Amino acid sequence: METDSKYKILLADDEPQNIKNMFNALNVDAYRIFVASTGKLAVELAIKHVPDAIIMDWDMPEMNGMEAIKIIRNTPEIKDIPIIVATGKMISMENLRTALETGANDYIRKPYDPIEIDARVKSMIRLREEQLKTIRLETKINQWKLEEANRNIELNNQALVASKIRLIYHNKNNESLIENLRNLSDSVGVKAKKKIFDIVSDLKSNTRSYNWTEFENHFDKVHPAFFSNLHKRFPDLSSNEIELCVFIKLTMTTKEIMAITYKTDNTLKKARQRLKKKFGLTTDESLYSFIKEIN
Repeated sequence: METDSKYKILLADDEPQNIKNMFNALNVDAYRIFVASTGKLAVELAIKHVPDAIIMDWDMPEMNGMEAIKIIRNTPEIKDIPIIVATGKMISMENLRTALETGANDYIRKPYDPIEIDARVKSMIRLREEQLKTIRLETKINQWKLEEANRNIELNNQALVASKIRLIYHNKNNESLIENLRNLSDSVGVKAKKKIFDIVSDLKSNTRSYNWTEFENHFDKVHPAFFSNLHKRFPDLSSNEIELCVFIKLTMTTKEIMAITYKTDNTLKKARQRLKKKFGLTTDESLYSFIKEIN
């Protein structure tokens, strides 16, 4: 890794006199200068050293300056390096337009004016510094966004786990209450039994509806595309089957699902078999693995 604090300049020109003129125009004590005599070598040195600015001759052997610029602009690690095109032949306005459209930032004509070269290079270095400041700022912003997203994911996961625990806890308490009410119905008359039956039904429906809504909201924050993707692939699933898919997605145990749904182990086994059939899975294929892959 290079640690030299000098600005790095790449000079690409196949004429030794032109290189000498550019050396004389630049303050060599302020720059670390690399020289390329072909467009191909210019690209290689740009990738290796990542200069702060490039002066690129248009007409060079092996690969001309325009071809080299195209490669540089399509190479991620060097695509933003400021480039000055230098030419003594391609000096028309059409040539200027071609150079800028190809990806050059600036354009100078030969023979070189030392003051102009120095001024243009300094201008490109200022441009490069602004680019690097922007890149560093964007990196910090993206890092902050990633950290914030990770924090939100963690908070949503915690909320989902807490919601699942509440759902199981409340349903277990209700199950105990429902069992006591059923035992009570054995010792009362027909009308009272009917009343107790209605209370039990309302208790199951109301409590489950409230807790499921909260649980579903938290699940959707952690797995935002799960419901839509599941519906797109299998639009004929019932609400109970969708719930079972959610429980399997969360790797909940049979006991936990039984506590939430009030269903027996045998009923859940049959429900899983129906799901496998709707998903087109064979007996040996895992329902758990299939649902885990739905994002």
